[in-house]
Amino acid sequence: MKINTLICGLLLGVLFCSCGDNEASSPSNMEKNWYVIEYDPNASELDKLRYEIYDETGFAIFYNDTLGVQTRYDKGGKPYTYYEIFQPGYNFSSSFSSSKMSLLCDEGKLYTMVELLRDDVLLPYFNKPVARGRYGPHAFLIVDSLYKIENKKVILDTLKWDLGILVLSTRSMMTKEIVNNVNIYKSIDELTEEDKKEYGWRIAMLELQRYLEKNYGDEITAYYDITKESPDLDGYPHDLFEIAEKAKSYNYKQSATNNGIKEYNFELDNPRKYGVLRFMKVDANNVHFPSCLMDISEFTRMIYTKTDVEIRAEHGEFPMIIKRYEALLNLLKKSGLTQFIKEQ
Repeated sequence: MKINTLICGLLLGVLFCSCGDNEASSPSNMEKNWYVIEYDPNASELDKLRYEIYDETGFAIFYNDTLGVQTRYDKGGKPYTYYEIFQPGYNFSSSFSSSKMSLLCDEGKLYTMVELLRDDVLLPYFNKPVARGRYGPHAFLIVDSLYKIENKKVILDTLKWDLGILVLSTRSMMTKEIVNNVNIYKSIDELTEEDKKEYGWRIAMLELQRYLEKNYGDEITAYYDITKESPDLDGYPHDLFEIAEKAKSYNYKQSATNNGIKEYNFELDNPRKYGVLRFMKVDANNVHFPSCLMDISEFTRMIYTKTDVEIRAEHGEFPMIIKRYEALLNLLKKSGLTQFIKEQ
């Protein structure tokens, strides 16, 4: 199943700022950290849980688009109340002005989602220091639905930014079935324990790809480029990940129309020969290679679930697989992301 059908409602890293004459004139604007959950002895059980998670992991979880309030002063010294509002759609260089979200009011579902973030996302994958930069968003925002205004379809996980707030829809979390080429999704109250673990893994992989590409660009590019050493692709101008990212494929049969992709005599039952652990799809005429996200997820899962001895015993006859495994393993160690490495 394709990764982008497993997690929906994700908008990674909407980095935003508030602007205005009053705000710009006050030096205290820079002093407030909006990603802090403060202790409140009179808080509800939900808010107590949010504080406990923040205290343990450093990650804030919100369920309201008002992140906080602050007393500020205008140029004449008159106080006023400032509300920091999360507005999906803006960062310093790009905009999502066509996005729309609806907040979740069901406290039971909110509590379940906060528990999921703690148990299946933050504690297993996000709770260790890294060597460079920041690993993970500044905060999580739980909503009911997240849509594109123009077609009212749920925004998929292909929409992501470098840093900021990760918005999670509880209504459309994983694909349940596909009816007439339309995805029918599971909501938070339909997820099994296995579903929750897979959901957590997908979020972790989205962040892992973002983090490595941002902070270790040369190393992760070298990891991807090992697949270019395949003799079967020698002389072809496009690497297989570029083909995958453009939603194209390699044609393996003579065809009148093959999108300009050269025909290759692929071994359809042996993706490891080409340096990948699996094909995304094989249809009547074409081989579809995995995207970068799918590929890094597959290799990281292998490293997370198997020892070095097991990996070499299973894949030792495929030099590119071993070379890519070693490259990613070394990068995980170098970056401090050892939570993805199985104890030997």
